[in-house]
Amino acid sequence: MSHTPVRPLYAQASGSPIRAMLALAGQPGMISLAGGHPDPALLPADWLRECMLAVASGLRGHSLQYGATEGLPALRAASAELLQQRGLQAQAEHVVITTGSQQAIDLLARVLVEPGAGVAMESFNYPAALQAFRFAGAQLVEAPADAQGLDVERLETVLTSARPRVLYVVPNFANPTGAVMPLARRVRLLELAARHEVTLIEDDPYGELWFGAAPPPSLAQINQQTGSHAQVAYMTSYSKVVAPALRLGVLMAPPDVLRAVVLAKQAADVHSGSLEQLTLTAMLASSRLNDHLAMLREAYAVKARTLAAALHAHCGGLLEFSEPQGGMFVWARLASALPLMPSQAWVDFGLQHKVLAVPGAAFSLHNTAQPWLRLSFANPGADALLQGAQRLGRGLRSIAAPTDTPSSRQHFPERTSP
Repeated sequence: MSHTPVRPLYAQASGSPIRAMLALAGQPGMISLAGGHPDPALLPADWLRECMLAVASGLRGHSLQYGATEGLPALRAASAELLQQRGLQAQAEHVVITTGSQQAIDLLARVLVEPGAGVAMESFNYPAALQAFRFAGAQLVEAPADAQGLDVERLETVLTSARPRVLYVVPNFANPTGAVMPLARRVRLLELAARHEVTLIEDDPYGELWFGAAPPPSLAQINQQTGSHAQVAYMTSYSKVVAPALRLGVLMAPPDVLRAVVLAKQAADVHSGSLEQLTLTAMLASSRLNDHLAMLREAYAVKARTLAAALHAHCGGLLEFSEPQGGMFVWARLASALPLMPSQAWVDFGLQHKVLAVPGAAFSLHNTAQPWLRLSFANPGADALLQGAQRLGRGLRSIAAPTDTPSSRQHFPERTSP
């Protein structure tokens, strides 16, 4: 019996631990701090429903036809206006609507990365981006980082020695670390990218979810304002600020890159769903997004403080973390008394203690056990956050080394890397 050959990259790929945990999140009594999903109570169901009904009432035959690969003209224009509000010089012809920003990453990997080419990224990163670049045949290059994101001074050595073609970066409230890159580093990164001819892929799904103060301008904005010669592809998602179910994102890139992306998208899905695009266009035309964003910032800030306080109360001496200033995640370092465990062991831990947290290995370029956990405060309610932290602390204490004493659990070494 013959077998259909599958490329080794796909045949040998392992599933995401995060997806495995999401499959367990619906079990009775389970509390999940694992998935980076919005709180369903904060999703604008009424607003979306109103716009869907308005779109449905105006549907005609031409509305149900195939559309332009680049996206519906009205949504491209609305998306360009949104980018303008973020300080970018954007027009409709500068952007392409994608099926979520995840598709933008995949398409950019296809058009920018040849098999064996280097792609630089922080050692802890968004798993789906790791997967997209690996499937494109990239050679992943570890970029130095600390608690403020990319360490651009040490980065120059990597760019000189490894000569990556692409650098993927999430400057605002990165997944999983929550790091925000300071302005000076952003300026320096653009200088290095231009000098070493590295294309920057700037992923910005969380930049609008700030709590105290907005993050610095995007790399793309600084690049435009300073006249830098760096090549920057900027993407953002409507999943975190409107609704994941729409599966829509927007990509702005240099003209030659954008043309290549359109060709790749034609082969992938012809175009993103027109009904979803029509609905989102109606939502953006209603001028309610800014108020919705303000509500999200306030709600997620409360959730972040709730989880941070609960972790201090129930996991003191077991976890070290900084209180998040935006985004959806707490990135916590495990105390030295706690064992390094593979991802499956954390799945088993979750089943035993009825609380799910994603281990650092899920985000590692090397896929090895790491002394880190990513905890999401976005999806659970306040009571679940409190109970989740309590269960997590109880579980961590149960696996701590016997020599772990109260006095030894009070000190952590200075954090030097994320």
